[in-house]
Amino acid sequence: MAEETKQASRFEWKWVISAVIAGLVIVGASYFIVAPTFHSAEIQVLVMLVGYIGTGAIIGYFSPGVTINEASVGGLFVSILMYFILKITGAPELHSPTVNFLLLALGIGFAWVGGWAGEKLQGDESSAAEKHAAGFQWKWVVIGVVVGFALNILFVFLLAPALKINLRFELAAFIISFVATGFVVGYKSPGVTITEPAVAGLISVVLDWIFLKFALGFTGETLSTSVLSVGLSIGFLFAMFGAWLGEKYQESLEKKS
Repeated sequence: MAEETKQASRFEWKWVISAVIAGLVIVGASYFIVAPTFHSAEIQVLVMLVGYIGTGAIIGYFSPGVTINEASVGGLFVSILMYFILKITGAPELHSPTVNFLLLALGIGFAWVGGWAGEKLQGDESSAAEKHAAGFQWKWVVIGVVVGFALNILFVFLLAPALKINLRFELAAFIISFVATGFVVGYKSPGVTITEPAVAGLISVVLDWIFLKFALGFTGETLSTSVLSVGLSIGFLFAMFGAWLGEKYQESLEKKS
């Protein structure tokens, strides 16, 4: 992408409005799809927060210029509107003031993170230099963690209920989410970034484990050390495989151009 399109520009309210519309659709749909299956407020909040990441990523990726602030302000308005929507529709698990505060504060932050990731996936002034960079690039690890964590939640908690898939297939959904994460990073990153998505897969698994253990209070065999080890292996290997596929697809497009 041309460098001039990525220069910081004035605040554009049209992208705030776009973020609000996208956010209400994505965050709202996330809640109303997952709520009938998962009655845990923590899971419902997590899925909605991933919706904020998706909202920010869409605005950051598709808008010309740098629109991270617009995505964040849009997240603020979505949080306020979702509060009234949930209050009107009577969401019993989300009536806690603590939960409402988390949705407001974290919604803004997650929208910002999504906007940042979207901007980086779109490409910026550093993309040309990265194409020939030989060293390990932590930026793409961070992007991979954002994408991976979001896709983990999307595939396991949201996509399965939406498609009426039996939850015993959640392992397959978990694996596919890492392949998709690796593919996105491998395809959109300018240079060869196969190791970075694999490392991001490891970190995403750790984040998932921390959330399940400490936020949801899951215990027992489902969160044993052996299960964590298997999860780390899955995150690393399948994210690397997805990145390899993404790089090959990127190469095929370059050969055609």
